[in-house]
Amino acid sequence: MKRFFYPQTIAVIGATDDPKKFGNAVTSNLLSNTNLQAQVFPISRNNSTVSGLKAYKSVNEVPVDLDLAIILVPANIVPSIVDQCINKKVERIIIVTAGFGEINEEGKEIEQQMLEKSKSVGIRIIGPNCVGIQNVDIGMNASFIQSPIPGNISMVSQSGSFGCAVIDGMKWQNCGISKFANIGNAIDVSFDDIINYFKEDENSQVIAVYIESVKNGKAFFKGLKETSPKKPVVVLKGGRTSAGMAAAESHTGSIASNYTILKTAVEQAGATMCKTIEEYIIALKTFSYLTLPRGKKIGVLTNSGGTGVLFSDKAEELGLKLANFSDQLKEKLSPHLFSLVQKVNPLDMIAGAREKQYYEITKAMLEEDSGIDIVVACGVYPPFLGMKFENNYRGIIRAWNDTGRKKPIIPLLVFGNGYKTITSFAKQEHVPYFSSPSEAAYAVKILIQRMKYLNTHNL
Repeated sequence: MKRFFYPQTIAVIGATDDPKKFGNAVTSNLLSNTNLQAQVFPISRNNSTVSGLKAYKSVNEVPVDLDLAIILVPANIVPSIVDQCINKKVERIIIVTAGFGEINEEGKEIEQQMLEKSKSVGIRIIGPNCVGIQNVDIGMNASFIQSPIPGNISMVSQSGSFGCAVIDGMKWQNCGISKFANIGNAIDVSFDDIINYFKEDENSQVIAVYIESVKNGKAFFKGLKETSPKKPVVVLKGGRTSAGMAAAESHTGSIASNYTILKTAVEQAGATMCKTIEEYIIALKTFSYLTLPRGKKIGVLTNSGGTGVLFSDKAEELGLKLANFSDQLKEKLSPHLFSLVQKVNPLDMIAGAREKQYYEITKAMLEEDSGIDIVVACGVYPPFLGMKFENNYRGIIRAWNDTGRKKPIIPLLVFGNGYKTITSFAKQEHVPYFSSPSEAAYAVKILIQRMKYLNTHNL
């Protein structure tokens, strides 16, 4: 798999200067990073140059060996192009073109023929019917979708447009990507191939999987089981219902796997199974930013009693329990609280709490001897007394920094008009924030689940 993600020479077959065609998008994306070390060779039957580069009519005319060929020509021409790549001894092939097994049985037969020919000479194929791949670590966008921000999450997706949407959603959360692969119809390279590669890739600290069907269930399960002890794996399954399964079949030409069976297998393998795209992005953000807790004792502080109540409700629904504050912790909290504040969990510091109170209270809960394993620090924007939304957040993060970030913290920032400043500060400090009690409770739940999994297996 490394040969896909670290090519030295790349042929774009179907390259063009026409901005309305995929061949232009892939070529432009590859050339957009002037620091990319790989050489790009446009292949075009009708153009002598593409994007200022000399274009070749065939891969066979390229004067160097080719590590990777990206095919974007019409479906009826693809088999002959694959033959040319085999003749050229291209190392790896990505077929972006759609119109094969997802369309009809004839398309599946053509896929099988291309696979058998390529396999016989040791060439691996990603696709067809995919958007391509990305290696953000080296600035390689070998796809027709947008480039993500750099990060430590690597994703393999059966759906290209879904992967595109998740990348966009993650940008809003300051979550970045290391590597991305869309496998499409997956006639050759499948989930287990990519997952096993990400398992060994040191920049892939969190692994994201979007799946609709599994062709080789045993290999998929084995890949998850071997990877989960090393790195968090987050899985979202498309096709949970009969309608969703039917849609998945028309999407990538494969019969969607049974959700209940897949969910059981994923969870037994130690991965995190999500129900919705919202849970999926929350899980990726959580594992990307936060260390695991040592235990399951949750401490909550807030300037809004209502937010504490709503978090408590959601926490109980998810089987979580808030800790009882020890006398020692209460003593540490007292000097920083208004006299009328009750020292109970959730701790309502009342609306007048400012940055200093947030810093001191958060810090007390994060200290080693506090009896708290996870801190949920809630802030609701109070539009009075000259207070600013970001100040309380700053106090929370300063406390986290000053205690060495040894315990996970869930900053829960509800509404307010300061999100632009919040986002900028979060990016600068490389810290997360959560926007609802449900998000925060789910983040706590999956952190505790993973902690329990690793402890149970003595990992």
